Amino acid sequence: MIEDFNNLKDDIREYLDVRLDEIRLHTAESLSHILNSAASIVVIGYLFFFILLFISFALSYFFAELFNSDTLGFLTVASFYIVVLVIFLLLRKKLVERPIIKAVVKLLFPKLGDDEK
Repeated sequence: MIEDFNNLKDDIREYLDVRLDEIRLHTAESLSHILNSAASIVVIGYLFFFILLFISFALSYFFAELFNSDTLGFLTVASFYIVVLVIFLLLRKKLVERPIIKAVVKLLFPKLGDDEK
C-alpha cells in the first residue's frame, strides 16, 4: 500500500513536471511570436513612415505649384492629415484596438481560436 502511494506520488510529480515544461514551451512560443510580430510591425512602420513622408512632400510641392503658393500647398496636405486623424480618432476602437486584442489573444491562446471555428 505504501509502495502504491509512493508510485502515485512519483507519477503526480512527473505529471506536474511535464505540465510545467509544456507551459514554459507554450509561453516561449507565444513570446517569440509576439516579439517577431512586433519587430516586423516596427520595420514596416518605419518604411511606411518614410514613404508617406516623401509622398507628402511631393504632394505639397505639387499643390504649391497648382496654387502658386508654398503655404497653401503645405496647408492642403496638412489639412488632409487632420481629416485623417479625426477619422482615425473616431474609429480607433474598431480599426485598431479590437484587431490588436484579437491578434494577441490568438497568439497567446491558439487552441481557443481553433475551438471557435
